[in-house]
Amino acid sequence: MKVVHVLNTGGYSGAENVVITIINHLKKQNIDCVYLSPYGEIADRLEKEGIKYYAVDHLSVSVLKKAFSDLQPDVVHAHDFTASIMVALSHPHAKVISHIHNNSPWLKKINSKSLAFLYASLCNDQILTVSDSVEKDYVFGKLIHNKIKCVGNPVDLSVIREKADRAQCDEKFDVIFLGRLTEQKNPKMIVEVFDELCRKYSQIRIAIVGDGEERNFFHEKLDQYKNIKFFGFLDNPYPILNNGKVLFLPSKWEGFGLVAVESLALGVPVVTSGAGGLKNIVNDQCGFIGNSKEDYVKEFDKLFLEDDYYKEKRESALARAKSLENINEYMGDMIKLYKHLCNRKEFI
Repeated sequence: MKVVHVLNTGGYSGAENVVITIINHLKKQNIDCVYLSPYGEIADRLEKEGIKYYAVDHLSVSVLKKAFSDLQPDVVHAHDFTASIMVALSHPHAKVISHIHNNSPWLKKINSKSLAFLYASLCNDQILTVSDSVEKDYVFGKLIHNKIKCVGNPVDLSVIREKADRAQCDEKFDVIFLGRLTEQKNPKMIVEVFDELCRKYSQIRIAIVGDGEERNFFHEKLDQYKNIKFFGFLDNPYPILNNGKVLFLPSKWEGFGLVAVESLALGVPVVTSGAGGLKNIVNDQCGFIGNSKEDYVKEFDKLFLEDDYYKEKRESALARAKSLENINEYMGDMIKLYKHLCNRKEFI
């Protein structure tokens, strides 16, 4: 069996990390996988992982038709909205899975994007989502209800902890933001909260790990503070996260929110907005869900100043992560789906 995973970006972030996890586990079952995307920074990561890479200049119907002719897949697994739409338009002679890792605001309204995704959803064989909020928020969700299945994200705690131990980080941080520097992550809120914390706590240490189109906004507002360190994009940010006290994630919207699980796996409580799938990951025992600067700052005050309160959150974070571990079940279900779509009984 051959599965081609299609993405519309050559970057590396949460969704790409999930695809790599899926491919690595499928390889153990002797399922041939190819990663197809525009060429970008993902190339180096795929080479390190030993994953086959079919790089293109961009996604288009003609490009995908040629790719599918070259690769002859049994299953095409598209991992974002654009990839799902372009794959549907290219009509591959294969079963098609549309796998949505994000919950974009435009899903809530009738517009060209939501209509195009409806077309793709009707054409493709199965729609997977990472949180139930995708179906609930999608304006046409009821029309494709019979095709949608919420699968969450694969969580393998041993891999997260192994990556955290792979390198040494000598610095400790009171607060960490880890993610793409984009509007989705609520940069204005992050800046306002970090500004307030720096004014209240002169010795606080804050790390911002990630890159994106909002990088200049972050630097413009926070460069004045010497106790905020910008790391940019890191292939392995887990040693830094492992040395953090709290993860801050006030996203405007999210798909699953995998970084929250990764944080909990390292015993780092999460202060978050609860957007998308985050509300299903973080609870009052292992973190905090708020919606205003005042909420967040008040919670940070308690975490910084009340040792017993923080200790309870940290211990609960580890327990919560354990309850979310699902890698064997997740991959078992994924293989069963491929087998069902292709009617290939020889795969277990």
